[in-house]
Amino acid sequence: MFSAYQLTPLEGWIERLYAQHEITDTEHLTISHLSAKLGIWTYYMDMNSMAIEHEGMVSINVDRRLSAKEQWEDFLHEVCHVLRHSGNQMIMPEPYTDWQEQDAAAFQLYAALPFSMIQRLPLPERISEVIEVLSEEFQVTYKLAKARLEQIQRRELQGMLDQRYQMHLQNPFPRSAPVPWSAATHAMMDKLDHLKKRRSL
Repeated sequence: MFSAYQLTPLEGWIERLYAQHEITDTEHLTISHLSAKLGIWTYYMDMNSMAIEHEGMVSINVDRRLSAKEQWEDFLHEVCHVLRHSGNQMIMPEPYTDWQEQDAAAFQLYAALPFSMIQRLPLPERISEVIEVLSEEFQVTYKLAKARLEQIQRRELQGMLDQRYQMHLQNPFPRSAPVPWSAATHAMMDKLDHLKKRRSL
């Protein structure tokens, strides 16, 4: 279904991380399973979700006031901070904090709905139904499933445009199909051939 899609470097990194920890099916995409595989202590409290690192120990608080799907999405956002970021956001420069948050948002999309797993699903034709299938299969909110599908569609379109551009680079001036000659053109070409033959004698 998505023949021209290309993984981003971050997406490829997540796919390799999942393969390394044998996270291969949607049933593996749970807070408890991922916590155990990555060695992260996870707990639930009535406070905003956050990752905490103290003396080499890593833990994530998940806001228990959220729905199960929202908790999973928050957890993945915080996992990104644990795996890819360092420093205290309270004291770091704002541009760096913004970059970390953008990176965590991208990580959340890729980790919640890995492309390798989406590829294996039989998806319906209608976009609204695809979003519903993704939301249920991956246990994410409709909003996140919609964002991921739109992202995949944009990347698929970009992949097709890239393929066409590469084909154009290989053959920038393709020959057009020959147009059939009219009777008058045939008569003129015959005369030219006759003249050439006479001159060569």
